[in-house]
Amino acid sequence: MKTPSIFAIAIEALVTVSLIALLGLLTALIYALLSFLSAEPTTQSLLSQTPTDVTTAKTFTVTVTLLPATTLALSSAKSAPKLEVWEQDQKPEIIAETATKPISKMTVQELRPLARERKIPNWRTLKKKELIYHLNV
Repeated sequence: MKTPSIFAIAIEALVTVSLIALLGLLTALIYALLSFLSAEPTTQSLLSQTPTDVTTAKTFTVTVTLLPATTLALSSAKSAPKLEVWEQDQKPEIIAETATKPISKMTVQELRPLARERKIPNWRTLKKKELIYHLNV
């Protein structure tokens, strides 16, 4: 009995993997087609959009889309939790304050945290002049 060459084994493995991938793709397409066909018929076009309400809260915009009643009655559709929009009357918090001194007047102990925030390499070993140079670039 003659042993197959490495080339023949590689081709056989490639064909096998390709067939498995095609079967997986075919299964996904059949599942999508069946779920699409099981939907109840509707008089509205799938591309038509219903009017939306837009609520703006400070810097965020929330869009509420009204779905047709037929999509809510689908057997395969999962019920999504209802989201509530809370408007805040508070002023936004200031997370970081700007430096009160110019960089050239700061000490090394004040410059190193700035260099760490800006991800300057070797910030621990840099001297004051080097820190000022990298922070101004």
